[in-house]
Amino acid sequence: MLDQRRVVGLAISLTLPASVLAFGAVGHMTVGTVADQLIAGTNTAKQVRKILGTNLRTASVWADCAKGVSDKAFVYGGDGKYQECAVYENDASKAQMVVYVKRNATNCDRPPGAEICHKQYHYTDVAVQQAAYKVGLIGTSDHDIVSAISAAIAVLKGEPSPAPFRVNSKREALRILSHFVGDIHQPLHVAAVYLNAQGQIIDPDKGTVDPATETRGGNDILKGSTKLHALWDGVPAALNADKLLPDALEEARAVPLTPGPMSEWSQSWATETLGKGKKAFQDLTYSEEDPAHHYTVTLPPGYTALRGDVQRTQILRAGARLAQILTSIWP
Repeated sequence: MLDQRRVVGLAISLTLPASVLAFGAVGHMTVGTVADQLIAGTNTAKQVRKILGTNLRTASVWADCAKGVSDKAFVYGGDGKYQECAVYENDASKAQMVVYVKRNATNCDRPPGAEICHKQYHYTDVAVQQAAYKVGLIGTSDHDIVSAISAAIAVLKGEPSPAPFRVNSKREALRILSHFVGDIHQPLHVAAVYLNAQGQIIDPDKGTVDPATETRGGNDILKGSTKLHALWDGVPAALNADKLLPDALEEARAVPLTPGPMSEWSQSWATETLGKGKKAFQDLTYSEEDPAHHYTVTLPPGYTALRGDVQRTQILRAGARLAQILTSIWP
């Protein structure tokens, strides 16, 4: 049985919006730019432009901009808050975000206190004890990031939007795909630690699941006043596309094609990113849980350099893989 302090803390944490801006806007736009460069001058690029009316760099932030639509009133309220969303803050584009959110608000199986469905598309929360992503593990679902990518690919291939996703056009599918491929390469959008009240790591896939052990992708773990998740969202200036490219473009070109059918690529990427997530949580120590269901983390020496190296690798892989998906669909 949960003690009262943990129940109150969990209730507080579930009312707070999770930070799900994997790599932040800069990182996402770098992923989009890498993909844009890799498909430049090809039929793939022509198809992308025809569907989007713009490029992948611009499209890559759309799914996060759509979070500016309120969960209940379904009105866009993000005007002027984020520079990267300004291109979508006209009447027609805001209407498109609203209808997407409405269609994907309550269409999934949501436990009490869980985020609205379209926000859950951005992540999965596999425990670091696991060796691979598998459907059915705690933290996975039929509407997590792995399934969301597969759903977007299906729509782009001309297939119906698979349940529970409600994606009604190739433009919408390409917008969310360009974002979600970035998300699945952010380690804390895949890997998670589950902590008891003493700040000890537990395995949620063994025994009875205690929902209070969920740390929401590191959003309940704090370094000072900063969420651990936010540390991984933020990328250094060196990973801005204008500084990273063109020197790193050959590294992106060298990323090998993922084996197996394209419908299973996202599961392979989740397993790979889980491995990166293990590094992100390695040698971290946690305080006891406070009344707001937060833990204070102590980071090991060299953690900032480790984070930067992992982010660079993952951003280049994400850009390369986004290009590979689209080239496979429109050779």
